[in-house]
Parts: sequence; C-alpha cells; structure tokens
Amino acid sequence: MKKKIKAWGLLVLAALLAFALSGCDIPMPGFADYDVSGYIQALLDSSYHNSHDTFIVVAQTTEEAARESQATTIENMVINFCNTYGVKPSEEQLSQLKEIFSQLLQHAKYTVREEQKVDTGYYIEVEVTPIVNFSDCSAQLEALRQQAQEEADALNTPSPSPEPEEDEDGDGWEDDWGEEERENDEEESPIATPKPVTTQVNPQELYMEKVVEFCRQQAAAIDYGVARTMSLDIRQTDEGELQLDLNQIENIDQTILQLTAG
Repeated sequence: MKKKIKAWGLLVLAALLAFALSGCDIPMPGFADYDVSGYIQALLDSSYHNSHDTFIVVAQTTEEAARESQATTIENMVINFCNTYGVKPSEEQLSQLKEIFSQLLQHAKYTVREEQKVDTGYYIEVEVTPIVNFSDCSAQLEALRQQAQEEADALNTPSPSPEPEEDEDGDGWEDDWGEEERENDEEESPIATPKPVTTQVNPQELYMEKVVEFCRQQAAAIDYGVARTMSLDIRQTDEGELQLDLNQIENIDQTILQLTAG
C-alpha cells in the first residue's frame, strides 16, 4: 500500500514565514508576532487532535484543507501499520482502521519547545511520548492468523450425514404405519433431499476481522513508551523564506505511533 504525500506543508510554511519575515503583520489572534513554535504546535494539533482552528488562522488555510491534511496523516499511519505487519484490509476494513486510528491519535502526547534562532534558520525540539500498543506485535497478529485459519477449516469441513434410524424390527418403518400407507409409499418415486448449499469461510477475511477488532481493543487501552526528543531544522533561504523538510514531520508521525520496538 502506498502512502499519500502531504504536499501542502513545505509550500504553506515557506510562503507564510516568508511573509512574516518580510516585516508585514499577519492577522493571528493571540500572537504578538509570528511564532514558529506556535505554527508547529498548531500543525500537530490539527494533524493528531482534530483541533483545526488555530492552524487555519496561522497557516491562512481553510478547514477543508486542514481536514484533508489530517485525513492524509491518519491514512499514512494506517498504511504504515498494514505494510509493517503485512495485513491486507478490504476497503471497508481500511475505513474501519482509519476511524480507529483517528480516535487513537486523539490521545497523542507531545510538547513543542520554544524555537531557537540559529544561523541557518530555526531549531525546534518536540518531545514525543509514543503510543506503543502496536509496537512489535507480530506474534500477536500471527496468533490471530492461526486462529482464523483453524476456525475457517472447522467451518469449511462438512459434518457427516446422520444414518437413518431403524425400528426394532429393522425394517426402517414405524410400527403404527398402516399397510395401505406402505403400499402407497412403495408406488411413489422417492424424492431426493437437496444438499444444503454451504458458503466457504475465507480465512483471510476472518483474519482481517480479527485484526480490526484487535486494533479497536488496543485503541481502548492505550500504552505509552518512553518520551523521545525530536528535532526540527527549519532553514532560512537567502530570500528570507523558511523551509521545513516534511520528512522531519513524518519522523514525528512515526514516533507518535511506534510500530517497531524502540
């Protein structure tokens, strides 16, 4: 599964901060002047906590664009999870995972430190406390896979047909049936009983249902790891523009939701 690219980040930051550094005022309620750390805080709050108001103002964007960016962040995290553990959800299951991860990210923990002015631009530290529920859960998912296979095999194995019961005389007829009924039955052609149509259970589909439920349970009982400090190196060009490499934001995304043992 391929991740989407958050194409707006570099352009928005470069254009917005270039405007700020040119000496013009930006209408940002609550900010005496432009705050680089404030922009990063608003960006992360919009991406993880579904809090868009401040980001809409400081980034001079729309609510629709902010929500689209958040949706891309969530989808990329789901895709990272699927690629890491080799799971292949259907479209419906992918939607379910997005909803689960969206709720999970509401509990993301991070602290944006004050920016430091350096020769190349700005340096900012972000302390992230990772969510570790999905860190190195290969063994758990493999157990779910084996369970799904065993359940599918059991459901797909036909049960043996029961033998017809005979009466004590061994003729297969009830004693209280009359002779006339027997003669009539012998003249009639036997009616074949149709075999029931059974639907085969797909073990992969059953496995994915278990994966979705596993993720839902994990999101309901979040575990956190040891806090880590991430650094953002925001470069200032000769023209006064500030540029942020989006790979640095992606590193924060991958730390917020830790998928490998750290």
